[in-house]
Amino acid sequence: MSIVVIADQPNLGVILTSSRMAEKSKCKLPMIISNGGKFDWNANSFLTDIGGGASLYNIKPLAGTVVKKAYNLNLFCSFLEHINTSIYDVNDTTLYEYVDHLKGRGIFDDTIIKHTRLALEYIVYLSNIKPEAMLASYGKLNTGKYQVHYQRKRVKKGNIVIPYLTHHCLEGLIHISTDGDFIRDYEVEMWLDAINCTSFHPEVNEFLISRWQAITTLLDITGSRITEVHQITRSMIKLAASSLLSSNKQPIIRNIPIVKGRYKGKKREVQTTNEDIQIILWHIEMIESMFPDISHDAIFIDSRNGQPLKATYLKNYAKKVINGSKYCDDLRHVSNHSFRHRFITLNIAKSIKKLSESGSFHNILTVAANACRKITMHASNDTLSRYIHLANEVNNSSSKQSIKENQVSFHIKVRIKNMIKIANSLKSKEIDKNEALDLLLKSLSELSTLNPKIN
Repeated sequence: MSIVVIADQPNLGVILTSSRMAEKSKCKLPMIISNGGKFDWNANSFLTDIGGGASLYNIKPLAGTVVKKAYNLNLFCSFLEHINTSIYDVNDTTLYEYVDHLKGRGIFDDTIIKHTRLALEYIVYLSNIKPEAMLASYGKLNTGKYQVHYQRKRVKKGNIVIPYLTHHCLEGLIHISTDGDFIRDYEVEMWLDAINCTSFHPEVNEFLISRWQAITTLLDITGSRITEVHQITRSMIKLAASSLLSSNKQPIIRNIPIVKGRYKGKKREVQTTNEDIQIILWHIEMIESMFPDISHDAIFIDSRNGQPLKATYLKNYAKKVINGSKYCDDLRHVSNHSFRHRFITLNIAKSIKKLSESGSFHNILTVAANACRKITMHASNDTLSRYIHLANEVNNSSSKQSIKENQVSFHIKVRIKNMIKIANSLKSKEIDKNEALDLLLKSLSELSTLNPKIN
């Protein structure tokens, strides 16, 4: 199987422009090594081309993006090795097989499309530099002699027209734009329940359930990227929990890192509810009772040895849990990042509603920008404008209390809804009185754990 090898400090002084020389130490150089330790000249030639050519590097795209594309391309190279096929023997059927292979990895349609398009760019690149191989065809007369038949299309984003390549093997796949997608309440309920019915864990114990709820809660209440959630520590949560003893203070999680964008490296804070903090504390207490001598401050750990989970593991964990559950199809379009869109949307909706009710409503984009920059530090109005129609959708929904209810922990709402379902099941005689009583007592116990004031 081919692998990606990263040169952490390559000597790239000759091809770096003077404006980028200060970033010389950050310019990691990826290389694809084929099975047996051979340098894959074709794949690395393509990486050089998309990285800016042989005369410049780290301009557009940046070196970090080239590294990501290297890992992406390596999936295709490894697949070709697995089916014992040379890149010059690839045909339309090979691409269909590659799509099926990616589906077997349990990844989302949108990711499959991105992987396959990069593979297609690689094929077209080789076809252009070696036309005698008759590898790929677009709009040519003798298309039957060519092995891969692709199409060129364009998409318009604002005033910019972006060309891209596509292929028949991608038809039927759903291309979800994550720019404005967010997870609805009923989808969060399914997301929370997925841990109880996933094949990813042969046996689900209390630790796994508490960890899943802690991950979901932090995504929901902070609006952070999953890589930022990974950096939230037990000490940060304990500090926020110090307000639990006060009846008139809401907990605030401080020093949440920002790892991307204009404000990268800065910190932010969010106010949350006592119930949400209790959920995370439940998991922290379980960690510290299982590993009393733990020396690090991470929240998300390996249950076998207490070591912190890597950010890459946490990034893919939810996808594996969801894809192995009965909610796989229902949540196919949802990802960790959907919680960030949910957080932004609900906060914009809250600000719009508050100002419109007070009669001081003014420019909607200004309202959205002011609402969000305080909590997520988005850099531009263009980034925020895509959320406005979602915020209006929330405000115009059938439930007039939707925004006010957002001030209540979602865990409280889920458990109350569950109690209503139990009552309805008893009325319809789907369960008997004894089973209903047991289920109701369990829900009440969970509620009292979340909010001691219920006792």
